[in-house]
Amino acid sequence: MSEAKVTLSGETADRLLRLVAEQNYARPEDAMADALDALEANTAPSIDEWLKTTIRARAEALAADPSRAMTADEVRARIIKA
Repeated sequence: MSEAKVTLSGETADRLLRLVAEQNYARPEDAMADALDALEANTAPSIDEWLKTTIRARAEALAADPSRAMTADEVRARIIKA
């Protein structure tokens, strides 16, 4: 198992320590591990592909026909029904 030492200072160190306290992490290393997992998940090729295909197509369809748009209340009601 490898080891890497990272030094954080100022605002970044404060943010990490606040996160550890607020989220009840046992150690700062645990918070960093979760942060790295989230970073990797958000940069996964599958997410990029989904954004480029599915979301782009829906955005283009909405731009072509703005009457398809839903208000926040309509979206909320639809989610609650599901």
